[in-house]
Amino acid sequence: MRLSIQRAGETAIPPWESLAEPWRDHEGMIYAYGQVHGNEHWMHLPGLASFRFSSRGDDIAVAVTSAEPDELVLEAYRRRVLPMAVQVRGREVLHASAIRGPAGVVSFCGITQSGKSTIAFGLSQRGYSLWADDMVAFEMSDRGAVGVSLPFRPRLRKSAAELFAVDATAQTFPRHDATGPGARKAPLAIVCILRKEAAAASPVAVRRLSSADAFATVLDHACCFIPQADERKRLMVRHYLELVAVTPIFEVCFQPGLANLSVILDEIEQLLDPTIK
Repeated sequence: MRLSIQRAGETAIPPWESLAEPWRDHEGMIYAYGQVHGNEHWMHLPGLASFRFSSRGDDIAVAVTSAEPDELVLEAYRRRVLPMAVQVRGREVLHASAIRGPAGVVSFCGITQSGKSTIAFGLSQRGYSLWADDMVAFEMSDRGAVGVSLPFRPRLRKSAAELFAVDATAQTFPRHDATGPGARKAPLAIVCILRKEAAAASPVAVRRLSSADAFATVLDHACCFIPQADERKRLMVRHYLELVAVTPIFEVCFQPGLANLSVILDEIEQLLDPTIK
């Protein structure tokens, strides 16, 4: 997709304060608004910019409504807007980070601060390739679920960055991002649902979810454009039913704290390759 940046006044922005649907995070805070005008989809990020895209074209236009530098707008585009544009056009998006293992993409879903980025980065230190940070796109095909690459910048919280001895402010884009969204595809091999549990009896416990439990749980981590047409909602539900029918879904429950990270990574590696001890 092609992004064109214009400063406010150069692109007409429809009135949205009272018309758009608010988007909230897991803590109930509004971080964006969604609006549809015909085939045009608008995503408004208050105090920053308004993005416009359609369900068919490859162009995304942004009207910058603040004095913020272009790099901040580009980061919002990559992390917030591009995944929604991809979803509007028929693919699905999970709130997840991911690595690429021997059998394909392994996705780690969870709410904010559940350890998605930390676990994916930890596995990258063991030789796996980072695939995504915070948003994982996929499509269904006759081969099953297929992960689709999107541009991203790995982000770690200060405590995790210190653990890995990296500068959290100096992380760069993986080299494959330069080839553009969707340039790489790989089977979506496993989906892990991360859950912190302070009262857990052991540092980490892994169990495979039944199809019924997997559907409800995975759908809770689905990201979609709001408002969404009924036809697109039905397609989305069908895609997730197909996903849990062909892809193993595991719940990874663990005690909070970075002290347990090594054993968590060990357990996940055994999912990737049961021969690992």
